[in-house]
Amino acid sequence: MSAPERIGRYEIEAEIGHGSMGVVYRARDPRIGRVVALKCVSFSFPLPSGEEDDFLARFYHEAQIAGSLSHPNIVTIHDVGTKETEGSAFIAMELVTGTNLQELLAGGGRLPVAQVSDIARQAGDALDYAHRSQVVHRDVKPGNLVVTPEGQLKILDFGIARLATGDVTHPGRLMGTPNYMAPEQVTGGAVDGRADQFSLAVTLYHLLTGERPFNGESITAISYQVVNIMPPPPSRLNPSLPPDVDRVLARALSKDPAGRYPSCQEFAADLATALSTWSESAGRAMERTLVSEGGSRRAAVAGPQGARDLFERLGSPVALAGWALALVGLGLLAAAPYLLDSLSQTGHAAPGQVPRAGLRPVLETGSAPVTPTPAPDRAPRQPATVGTASGTIALELQHHFTNGAISVRVDGTEIVRTALTGEGSKTHWRRDIPVAAGRRRLEVRVTGDGVVDDLEGVDLTVGAHKRSSVSLSLNPLTHRLKIRPQDSGGGASR
Repeated sequence: MSAPERIGRYEIEAEIGHGSMGVVYRARDPRIGRVVALKCVSFSFPLPSGEEDDFLARFYHEAQIAGSLSHPNIVTIHDVGTKETEGSAFIAMELVTGTNLQELLAGGGRLPVAQVSDIARQAGDALDYAHRSQVVHRDVKPGNLVVTPEGQLKILDFGIARLATGDVTHPGRLMGTPNYMAPEQVTGGAVDGRADQFSLAVTLYHLLTGERPFNGESITAISYQVVNIMPPPPSRLNPSLPPDVDRVLARALSKDPAGRYPSCQEFAADLATALSTWSESAGRAMERTLVSEGGSRRAAVAGPQGARDLFERLGSPVALAGWALALVGLGLLAAAPYLLDSLSQTGHAAPGQVPRAGLRPVLETGSAPVTPTPAPDRAPRQPATVGTASGTIALELQHHFTNGAISVRVDGTEIVRTALTGEGSKTHWRRDIPVAAGRRRLEVRVTGDGVVDDLEGVDLTVGAHKRSSVSLSLNPLTHRLKIRPQDSGGGASR
């Protein structure tokens, strides 16, 4: 069916979206020359007898609530009307040009941590503003979040919102999107701003991991998970995330509203802090491969998986060093004086300890894009050959930066930090990194031109005397960094 030429006084220019309940048009208000998004909702679809008036009342209630809100991160409502002869009503609202977050996630992707942090900050500010006005959105999800080309977040569709002190819905009616709903919504309990915080946490979990925390083949299965099951820690799905992110999201996803943050802004601020600590967390969470800069000696500490688990649990480099020394035995203890003397001459940390110098990130992750200040080029640390157990990770990145930086870690230790410069056209960056053969954890962080700041990691199996090629790419739309092992000598995993 072709678009109508006019709805009310509005001149229809094009259809820009549609769903099961209606259509959204790009339209022009001839009275003041303003271009708007015209949301037309049909109430002629099948409804139980006598509910048409109730549906129309709820539609006007949506316009009344949303129209009372004035915030830069909430879509502005301009007008409301009906076309009773055609069984439809419309809301004229601010036309937002940008990217719907659901569209970005539809391809199975996720967003850079800096962008997620900024989205959380803006959404938290807008939702707390609405909650102070006694308005609860009740349907916060990626599909209702749009980011403009300038990076401004806009929250759409307070269509099922209600005044926190009132109720125009029938008891027992499930209103919202089950995958993103709070437990108290699913069970029909009292709902306040903390329900929006839960939904925002689900959305941010999805943006950070590329996976919904609650999934199922039916509404019943999803609802059961929302009410009873805690999702996997996000760092399990995206190992690049610091462990503190697990703690923050777990609190915001508390089944009991009393266990969540007092406000969405406090939640967003705590999440921003957690996301900015990736360098320290990487130093605590990974097995170690320490590579000497002098090229004359390399100390590798790569224990079994139990060592990683114990290290994460204790959270102390000293505790892990003691554990490793206990396992090695008296022979290594006897050699310790020689090792300490050698290391004191070169200025490197002892085996099992993380050298704190050099683990500072190229750019601290903030809540808004920051122009990076590239560090001076630092050549890869050259390991000495220990028997035949050495290989190479060959990195390649194509970028369009005029001002950027890249930081590379292997098993939690920074190996490369260098500037990325160019003329704004395609520029190739390559680097060969000698590493110990075996299972290695590679993490790469890229910043550039004040708009890109992302971290990704991958587990590689590096073969002895083998070259494991790794291609790095940056999505121009999401600014997300991707790592693609080409020849990992035995496989790779995220």
